[in-house]
Amino acid sequence: MHWLDPILRPLARLAVRKGWLFPVVERRLRHAYVEAAQAIDGDGTTDSKISIKTGLQRRDIARLRGERDPNETKRQPLAEIIALWWDDPTFDAEGIPIQGDGASFTSLARSIRKDVHPRTFLDILIEIGAVSEIDEQVSLNVRSYRPPSGSDEQLAYLADNVGDHLAAAVSNVVDGGRNYDMGVHYKGLSASAISQLDRHFRTRMRQTLEELDTMARGFPATEDGLHRFRAGGFFFDDVSSEANPNDP
Repeated sequence: MHWLDPILRPLARLAVRKGWLFPVVERRLRHAYVEAAQAIDGDGTTDSKISIKTGLQRRDIARLRGERDPNETKRQPLAEIIALWWDDPTFDAEGIPIQGDGASFTSLARSIRKDVHPRTFLDILIEIGAVSEIDEQVSLNVRSYRPPSGSDEQLAYLADNVGDHLAAAVSNVVDGGRNYDMGVHYKGLSASAISQLDRHFRTRMRQTLEELDTMARGFPATEDGLHRFRAGGFFFDDVSSEANPNDP
């Protein structure tokens, strides 16, 4: 069971820093146990069988199976605006007018959400540095939306990204999956060496992800399959993490 420790420690750190008390995390873990057992045996499995597999009491299982997660995944309109602006040649990333009936930011924003004033979206995008405004024109500075640090949006991204990565690795272990999950790791390196490696990794990874993004967007809009994918990478500097224990 000690294999769980490297997985649980970062989660515990996040929970403590965000003020999520243990009973709250424990309740989510109970839900996850029930969902995992039910996924293995199907919806027709009994509470007794789930109890045997998970160690949870049947009365708790019956209650948990009857509950529905109140949190629904919502699409981020800022991310959609940036993605459409970058992808649709109608909207020039180098600059479009703020207002107008043609290819303007106003028409772009309203194509995503009609219940929020376009200026509200624009002010937020300018504030986070994603967009620049000069003389009634706005230009796009980034290719993708980056949620503010510590926000619920960033936590949602963390959950989706890390969740898929862990799901891929677990599938390789328990199901004989062939998901790509490889890494390289060294220790005893200087700060200068880490900096060089980090810059190289970011450059190459950015190029790869942009190529994948272009390929994915290039598939026919009529394609309506059951599959989805997520691809990414991470670079972790352990010394930097330990040297800044007060970082969020």
